[in-house]
Amino acid sequence: MKVIARRRCGKALEGKKLVSIVVPVYNSEDYIGNCISSILKQTYENIEVLLIDDGSTDRSSKMCDEYAQWDSRIRVVHQENAGPSAARNTGIQAARGKYIQFVDGDDTIEPRMTETMVAELGEKHQLVICGFKNMIEYDNRLVSDEIFHFYRTGSFTIEELLNFFGELYRDYFIHFNWNKIYLTAIIQENDLQFEREVIRGEDMLFNLAYLEKCSRIKIIEQPFYNYMTSNSASITSTFRPNLFENQQLLFQRTREFLKRNRAYAARNIDLVEAFYTTRIVACFSNLFHPKSTLTSRQVKKHILKIMWDSSVNEQLHYFSEENFEKLLIGNWIATGKVEWIYWYFKIKSFIRRTLNLFGPKSKKWI
Repeated sequence: MKVIARRRCGKALEGKKLVSIVVPVYNSEDYIGNCISSILKQTYENIEVLLIDDGSTDRSSKMCDEYAQWDSRIRVVHQENAGPSAARNTGIQAARGKYIQFVDGDDTIEPRMTETMVAELGEKHQLVICGFKNMIEYDNRLVSDEIFHFYRTGSFTIEELLNFFGELYRDYFIHFNWNKIYLTAIIQENDLQFEREVIRGEDMLFNLAYLEKCSRIKIIEQPFYNYMTSNSASITSTFRPNLFENQQLLFQRTREFLKRNRAYAARNIDLVEAFYTTRIVACFSNLFHPKSTLTSRQVKKHILKIMWDSSVNEQLHYFSEENFEKLLIGNWIATGKVEWIYWYFKIKSFIRRTLNLFGPKSKKWI
C-alpha cells in the first residue's frame, strides 16, 4: 500500500470539526473527476478527501494522484484490489476528522451537503440521514430519474426510530452509507467495519451495527446525494450467482437486529417481510441477468433451491401484499411450478434487454 505525497497549499486543515470524506475508487475514470469536483465544491471547506484506489487498472489511479497535487485536502491511498468494503475500511483507518461521510466514486454530492449535515448533527445527534436522487444517463446527459426523501423528518431517539424502522427499510434509507454522516469516534472506538465477505448489503449491516451505538438520529428531507448509473465496473452491472444466499444472510441479520432491540413487531414485521419477498423476486430475476454464465439446467436448479427454502415458504402470504407479479410468483412457488417461473423471467429478461436498447438505463438495486 502506497500513500502519494502531495504539495501543501493554504493553511493546514485541523480541528475537531474536520470531516473525512471517504471515496472508494475502482475503474471509474469516466466518473471520478465529477465526483471529486463535487466534493471540492462543498461550502463546508474543512474537509479531507480520502481517495482509496482499490487496484484500478484504468486511469482512475493517475487521476486521483493529479487531484491530490492540485488540492492539499486530498489524500490518496493505493491498495491491491480487495473490494469496496476493504476500501472503505482503509478510509476509516486513515480518517482524522470528527465526522465521516462516504461517497462512491461514480456519484456526486450537492454543494451544501456536508455543511448542512454537520449543522444538523449538532451536539446531540450521532447520525444524520438525508434524501437522494437517482441519476441516469440519457441522450448523453445526466438527468434525475427519481427523487427519494423520507416523509418523516426531524429528531428521533433510537427507540422512536425503531418504531418506524420498517418504513425506512422499505424506502431504502437504511441500506446505504452515502446519504449519511457519522461520528468517527463511534466507528473507530467500536471497531465497526464493512464486512468484506458480504457481496451485497454490506452498507446496511454497517448501518445496523452503527445504529445500536446511537441514542438520537436526525432525518432531513433534502436530496443531497446524486446516485449515478452506467459504471460497467460497478456491482449493479454484474451477475451474482450467490445473490439468494446473500439475501438470506441480510434478512436474517435484519431480523436479529430488530429482535435484539425489541422492535420485531407489528408493522415492522409486515414491511420487512414484504420487502423480503420482493428481494426473492429479484433473486429469480438475477438468474436471467445478461451476464449470467448459468445453463438453463443450472438456472432451474437455482429456482428449485429458492422454492424449497423454508424461509421463503414461511413468508408466502407476503407475496400477495404488493402487486400482481408477486401474487403470481407466490402461487407458482406454492404449487411447485418451476417451468412457469423459468419462462416468465426468461421472457421478461428478453423484453427488458430489448427496451434498454431504446431508452435510458436505470441503476437497479437487485
